[in-house]
Order: sequence, then structure tokens, then C-alpha cells
Amino acid sequence: MVEITEKKLLVVTVPKGDDKPYQTIDGKYWIRVGSTNRMATKEELSRLFQQAGLVHFDIAPVPGTGEKDLDFDAIGHYYRTCYDIDFPELEEIEQRNILRNADILISHEGNWVTSVGGMLLFGKNPQRRLPQAAVTFALFKGDTLTDELVDKKELTGTLPTLIDNTVSLVKLFIPVASTIEGLRRMETTPIPDKVLREAMVNAIVHRDYSIGHGKIMVQLFRNRLEITSPGGLPNTLTLDKIRYGNSAPRNIFLVKIF
Repeated sequence: MVEITEKKLLVVTVPKGDDKPYQTIDGKYWIRVGSTNRMATKEELSRLFQQAGLVHFDIAPVPGTGEKDLDFDAIGHYYRTCYDIDFPELEEIEQRNILRNADILISHEGNWVTSVGGMLLFGKNPQRRLPQAAVTFALFKGDTLTDELVDKKELTGTLPTLIDNTVSLVKLFIPVASTIEGLRRMETTPIPDKVLREAMVNAIVHRDYSIGHGKIMVQLFRNRLEITSPGGLPNTLTLDKIRYGNSAPRNIFLVKIF
């Protein structure tokens, strides 16, 4: 209850529901756009279910793909490094079983195709099918977007490659301070390597890949580094909940890998 100009006003706050998306009695889904309501498109409905945690886009199928689109050298390296499995030496049927059980390959309309996560991690050319899965790097001379653009690059490749190449590129333009301690020369940067890499991992693993437009933006200004990853917070997750340690991963497949 608050008082305004000597009158009492009752303020009622209705929190967002936890069971979105909601549908009408006749099974339709409507969304609010400005001051109007309209039926959700197929793409919007898919995103609503993903935001609610009912559908995970990283294990959605990539139609028209298959084993031919996967880099088996990268897959072999992953299983050898993480699980001590000599993947190339396995029988073909064993390899397929592993890929299917890991959701790298998934069943779609009677065929086994790559999942979005499988393509992002082990695809020969991920951006051919998922052009949004790229990173745009921009270097500015000053502190604002209106300052001179010194350099701009678009980075492509699998997610591990994107992380490595973006970190290396940013480090090229970050000033290094040197100090002498005894007989040793010590170098420090404003952004520690571990912090920079963790920021890139978070941006790439938690972005909303169902958004077909927009790429991860890495903008280096004179006084700061900004990393922008497309996608809002998943359903029921708020900034306050994050501060208290709550989490709701959007991409369960990618989170398991990283």
C-alpha cells in the first residue's frame, strides 16, 4: 500500500508464471507484440518451448546432414582425450552407437542426422548449416561505438576452435605490462587468460542458437572488453536467482561437453 497525493493506492505485483508457454482452450499460442496480440509463428513457438526448458535446441536435428558432415578426427581426439577411447579403432557399428547415444547423431524422419550440438562441436563446416554460430570481433580506437573502428573480423569453425581463436585474437590487442622480479621478467595483462577464456566459453555455450540472426559480438575498446551473446535468460531464471547460485542451462548437450 502506498500513498499518492493523500490517496491510498494498492499495488499488486504478479510474478511471471513458471509453466510457460500458455495455450488457449483451443490449443493456440498467442504472444504479445507492442499493444497487440497475435498467434506465435513456428519459430517463435519453438523458442518459447526452449526458453521454458521443455525443448533443448542443441539436440534438435539439422536436416539434410549425416555422418559425412562430421570431422571424425576431431571426434577421435575428443574420445581419446576425455574417455581414453581409441575411437578410430572401433568397429563401425560401435562408432555409430557411441555417436547416437551421445546425441551427436539423432533420429529424424527415418534418418540419422547430426544434432545442432554435434554440428557445432564436430562439424566439418558448422556455419554452412548454422551461420549464426560465428563470432564477430571488433576493435575500436576509443571508448564508444562511434569511435574509429580499427579492425573487424568474423571467426568461424567449431565451438572449441572459436574459443581458441577468439581468445588468441583478443590477446593480440591487449596491452602487456612487464616487470622484473629478480632475474625473471614477469608479464601481466588487464584481463587474465583464465578470465578471458571462461568469458568466451560462457558466451558460446549459453547462447541461444535458435536465434537465426545475430552473432556473438566481441568488442574491444580502449578501456574495456564487451562480449555479447544472443538470447535472454531461460524461463524462471532471473538475475537475482543467478546471484544466489541458481542455474538453468539452455544447452544441456553443450554444457556436458564443456
